[in-house]
Amino acid sequence: MVSKGLNTKQIGDLFGVNESTVRRWAMAGKIKYSSSAGGHRSFSYRNIVEFAKKRGLKLQREQRISDKDKIFNDILDFSLKNDNNSIELLLVKLYLGGFKLADIMDDVIEKSLVALQAKLDQGSISVAEEHIARKVISKALNGFKLSIANQNTSSDKNILCLNLENDIPDLPIDMIQILLEDNGYSVHNCGSHTSIDNIKNLLSKKKYEAIFIYLCDRQCCTSTLIDHIDKTNSDLKEIAKLSKKHDIKLFLGGPYFKNINPEVLKHYTKFTKYSEALQINKIL
Repeated sequence: MVSKGLNTKQIGDLFGVNESTVRRWAMAGKIKYSSSAGGHRSFSYRNIVEFAKKRGLKLQREQRISDKDKIFNDILDFSLKNDNNSIELLLVKLYLGGFKLADIMDDVIEKSLVALQAKLDQGSISVAEEHIARKVISKALNGFKLSIANQNTSSDKNILCLNLENDIPDLPIDMIQILLEDNGYSVHNCGSHTSIDNIKNLLSKKKYEAIFIYLCDRQCCTSTLIDHIDKTNSDLKEIAKLSKKHDIKLFLGGPYFKNINPEVLKHYTKFTKYSEALQINKIL
């Protein structure tokens, strides 16, 4: 497992410069670093991204990753080896190489999650192994989010992201949060298992411009099971009523809208790809 940071030589390799150039950058304060007891410099992913953004740098051509099929298979492999640091570095490299965030979500992470579910369905991994692998990807994604976040931005446009009660597909909601924050929105992420009472409480205390909910057909999502579909329809209908009362736009994402009441769906802007979540820019 790699350490969460790169050394001077690795930075030089990334940007196609020699180590002495990286040392000059560091000594001049152009790129932040930490030093070990032995004086060795280590550059965090966040500092690397921040430096590259300020100077408009892109990765050296041979460091760029263009084969998205290979990268999502690598992420799948690392997730099953409990190696979140390698996943995070791959995501950082994609980002520095010019990949759009939405494409990273749609073409890399989502494909990895689909492949992980396929392994579970085929019986090649257990439910416990699938849970662990998802947590590994989640941890890497959270680190990636912190690496690319612009801490100086603020917005008065608050967005609420949530999963319905009894649902735990937190990764999709986290990916939506990253995209929305990158577009300047202030996102409040409830994550899993959000009850109607909790939503009412939140809406009574803060003004939200929009609510994002995600439904899928993977094993982590119980709200789409036929045994729970009546409650799902009831909750979505209640949220639609609340949105009308508080003048909130509704967005419902995911690959699974089967058995959702068509009359309920009319109140929601639906999306199946993460890039489509950015329809919010045209609606608000």
